[in-house]
Amino acid sequence: MKDHKNTLDLTDSILRILGIIGFFAAVISGFIFAGGNLITLIHIPEIIIVLGTIFFGLLCTHRTRFLSYLPKAMLACLAKPSPDRDYCQISDNAMRYAAAGGGIAVILSLITTMSNLAHPEQVGLRVAAAMSGVVIAMLLSQGLFVYLRYSFSENGSK
Repeated sequence: MKDHKNTLDLTDSILRILGIIGFFAAVISGFIFAGGNLITLIHIPEIIIVLGTIFFGLLCTHRTRFLSYLPKAMLACLAKPSPDRDYCQISDNAMRYAAAGGGIAVILSLITTMSNLAHPEQVGLRVAAAMSGVVIAMLLSQGLFVYLRYSFSENGSK
């Protein structure tokens, strides 16, 4: 196995950043062009559930290794990281926790909606808010953690 070191290659760094930004921009701009309002994707309770599930799930699963992963993951968005199987596993688990967080956000939001039917005109907006948790979870899972998983693998560091 080759000894890989973090390297800063300007072209590679630009492509990494463009890939991440492009992924999110394609999804969000497609939503807007389809007639969606960007503000309808931003619902604090769903964001808290998804991010909290990811963060605290990884913290209890990987503990100090997760804390060392955080800065390395941020740096991996700019420069090729050294291969690290533990960080690959953390990225894999982050994808799973994101999916769980999105599902939990939808269920809890639907419970809240169904338990408050006194205002039926708000049901559509509340169901849309519930679905925003899934969108956020999928964006993080597929737009960030898949990328990090590959970056920390042997193949991603070549």
